[in-house]
Amino acid sequence: MPACILTPHHPRPPPDLVEDAISEILLRLRPEEPRDLFRASLVCKPWRRLLTDAAFLHRYRCFHRHRIPPLLGFFFESDDGSGPRFTPATSSSPLPQPLLECRLGLPLDCRHGRVLLRKGENYVVWDPIYGDLQELPAPHGPFHTSVAVLCDAAGCDHRDCHGGPFLVVWVGNGFAEDLAYALVYSSRVGSWGSAVSLDVGFDDAISPSRAAVVGDQVCFMLKMSARILKYDLAKHHLSVISPPNLYWEGISLVPTEDGLIGIAAIRDFSLYLWPRKANAEGVEEWKQYRVIELHSVLPPVDNHFTYGLVIGFAEGVRVIIMSTDDGVFLIDLTSGRARKISSFTIPAVSS
Repeated sequence: MPACILTPHHPRPPPDLVEDAISEILLRLRPEEPRDLFRASLVCKPWRRLLTDAAFLHRYRCFHRHRIPPLLGFFFESDDGSGPRFTPATSSSPLPQPLLECRLGLPLDCRHGRVLLRKGENYVVWDPIYGDLQELPAPHGPFHTSVAVLCDAAGCDHRDCHGGPFLVVWVGNGFAEDLAYALVYSSRVGSWGSAVSLDVGFDDAISPSRAAVVGDQVCFMLKMSARILKYDLAKHHLSVISPPNLYWEGISLVPTEDGLIGIAAIRDFSLYLWPRKANAEGVEEWKQYRVIELHSVLPPVDNHFTYGLVIGFAEGVRVIIMSTDDGVFLIDLTSGRARKISSFTIPAVSS
């Protein structure tokens, strides 16, 4: 009788996934946590090529168009003068850290995928994802200034506007000077436009805090009176809005989810939100619509702060950045949840 020889069974390896199937799978990775895309890019070179391909990224943004994009983090000026520091708000940052560590300049604003910095006598508009840098001359003159950068592409939803045209809105005034001025730089033209001015009183000054964009309105703060200096892009016009009588300091601009000018302020460990909307007679007025008791939303271990200050707001994701003597917190206005992301305190940010 012949011998029966047993050999180990080696199952066939699974067939390779076709590129279209891989693309469809990666397309469904959740955008709320960028580390998933980052980890997928480390699997192999073909996956990395796919995940960094501009066409795939455009499809990814369109596929998740109705979901709120994640807040990656924020920039702020470091105390040691070494340049902009980036503080991530997620466990994995897609931004190239070696470039972040370079002394690109002083961060002033961040919006629509661009960071605006001051470098010597110039401004720098930087796309941190693609690494594109564009320098433009800064206006000379007034000492108190604030600037805002925004997309200038018609009909853009600001989820895929990298490399497109942009505007830089500049406002400023000098010491003991009644007039505040506004200028707009257009990347389409490559120069600053004509100036428009408004009498704001000699005892007030432009705050360097971050501006807010609501439709065609770009809003800045006047730091002595806590009034809002509003620039109308379409009309090339400046106007002033007074704050609610209850508040006169510590106010931050926070646009509402339905496209209205809004403000936020902290008092007695509570966060107050005020939108400005038209009443029954069509007259715009402030109306308090929400109060968040901070000790109720922060975890017990993070409830040791004695003061809080709103220092930034991430437009589009509705996240407030709050600095306290116990660290920096993110407050999600949609979910009402808060979390601590840093133990240091900072005076101002560009989110």
